[in-house]
Amino acid sequence: MHSTFPPATRRVARLCAVLVPLSAGAGTALAADDSLFGDKTDVAVGLGAQLAPRYAGSDDSHLQILPILSVQRGLLFADTTRGAGVQYQTSWGLYAAQSIYYDQGRLQSNSDWRPGSRKLAGMGDVASSLTTRTLLAQDLGNGLSASVEAEFSLRDSASRSRYRAGMEFEALKAGHERLVLDLDTHWGDRHYNQAYFGVSAAQAASSGLPAFRAAGGLYAVSLGATWEHSFDAHWASSLQVTSLRYVDDVSRSPVVERRDAFSATAAITYTY
Repeated sequence: MHSTFPPATRRVARLCAVLVPLSAGAGTALAADDSLFGDKTDVAVGLGAQLAPRYAGSDDSHLQILPILSVQRGLLFADTTRGAGVQYQTSWGLYAAQSIYYDQGRLQSNSDWRPGSRKLAGMGDVASSLTTRTLLAQDLGNGLSASVEAEFSLRDSASRSRYRAGMEFEALKAGHERLVLDLDTHWGDRHYNQAYFGVSAAQAASSGLPAFRAAGGLYAVSLGATWEHSFDAHWASSLQVTSLRYVDDVSRSPVVERRDAFSATAAITYTY
């Protein structure tokens, strides 16, 4: 999940919400010279469509229609793709954000709005959980930025954590067009990797899948591109495509039906 924020020094904050366009005012982070709660509430609304695997590692894809709502005032923000929290931008280009989000888990049946598939029947559901997210991003100049992100479950019975580290490059900025490329590595602790990619002895007995123990560590690398077109000061469209490859121990999991996954998200938003 990657943010989309306005240009200038706050562009590095574009790492949390795929669906809010790069030019959307609802993503403006509080800068060092701004008042604590700002002097204006920015709102973005819209609609997106996402084609993605049914669950992490699935060979089947499905199309989801996604509502978009983002509200921002000063250091406070709340939206449908980042959750709710606080964010801050320093004068030297360091962006920090802390938010509460919701991990949907995974079902052992097909769902129109949650990850899951009937192919996982017998595996049991991966429990959903409120999570806390921490993001740090640094603008390195010349259109390049680096970021790290950590997400921790707040549910004792679903204790797990995952991490992301990556680079982002603004490859094009001309008129109403913008193109951003990003390269990310994705990591999980042993609880996260086992929950989503492992198969316990009990799960193997009930699902027919071979038992598999997933160790903590790197589980995927991804390469993405986001293109945005601004129609005017309010309307904008965006398209993001991402290619992800499962690696190392996780790539051998019986839950991973294909090592290479592709997703695409298109959205149109109105900012006021």
